[in-house]
Amino acid sequence: MRHLRGYKELISLLSRRLSTSEQPLTTAAVTHKQNELFDQEKRRQLDMVKRIEKITVHHVGQSNDCKLAMNKDLSTPYHVAMHFNETYMKRSAIALVNGQPWHMLQPLTEDCELRLITMKDDEPTEANKAFWRSCSLMAGAILQSAFKTDVYIQPVRAADIPVSQGCFAYDISLPFEWEPSQEELTSLSRLSYELAEKKLPFERIEVRPSVAMEIFKDNEYKVAELNSMDTDRLVLFRLGQFIDTSPGPLVANSGFMVPHRYSFTCVHQIDDHLKSGNQLTRFQGVALPGDFPCHYHTWNLIQDRAKTPVTTGAPPSVDS
Repeated sequence: MRHLRGYKELISLLSRRLSTSEQPLTTAAVTHKQNELFDQEKRRQLDMVKRIEKITVHHVGQSNDCKLAMNKDLSTPYHVAMHFNETYMKRSAIALVNGQPWHMLQPLTEDCELRLITMKDDEPTEANKAFWRSCSLMAGAILQSAFKTDVYIQPVRAADIPVSQGCFAYDISLPFEWEPSQEELTSLSRLSYELAEKKLPFERIEVRPSVAMEIFKDNEYKVAELNSMDTDRLVLFRLGQFIDTSPGPLVANSGFMVPHRYSFTCVHQIDDHLKSGNQLTRFQGVALPGDFPCHYHTWNLIQDRAKTPVTTGAPPSVDS
């Protein structure tokens, strides 16, 4: 009997292990693991800064033209803005560092010339691009949290849609068919209000491809995207618990997308570039920065224009 009891216990243990190993992926589990890896890499990079070195940052602009002593690999354009006033801190969307677009929370690495850019800058092109990229990534964050966490939603990518189309979009792979009602679209838009009010930072880290691959290994679309990149460093951004790649800098925080001026306008299907015969779900939307007050009638016209499905912006097909 003693041996039989031990045999039964062994069978029970093996059954539990097999059951655990065969459990399907869920959004909650994958998100938790991704964030653990992101935090781990962020701590590792901070620990690499063993001593404080000073750099000279020349801030140029219509006012507060000055030189500041900042900390190499630690100080960011946001820290530069803190030397001036709250307006600089709130309204600076991105920076130009030696003429190159720079995320507000990206550490400065050398002596440089820096200019803080607002959405109403005389040359707003780079800030405008950063705003639309940020809107797309925020859409991904909303969609990741909108569905039940016991199923697995695979975020695919922020669609590369020209600004002239007047909308942003994010593509996801859903394990079920879904055609949202107008009420459900409105509910998605309301989730953006919460993110906007929280003013969550768009956290940025630069990682080796192997680190990015470990973070995204449960997402077949991200794995394919990473495999198509020929680079030794990749930039990742995090908003809340959502992590994604980005082709360029984002705005400083989610507060640039103000409540009631960020809206999901259209949901439609596009061809899956990875799986022949399959389809992805594209969520389109439109937004306005807080620096641009807009009458509700004008806003309705902007939303109506963004309701037209846009099918461009998908990556090239991957041959199986």
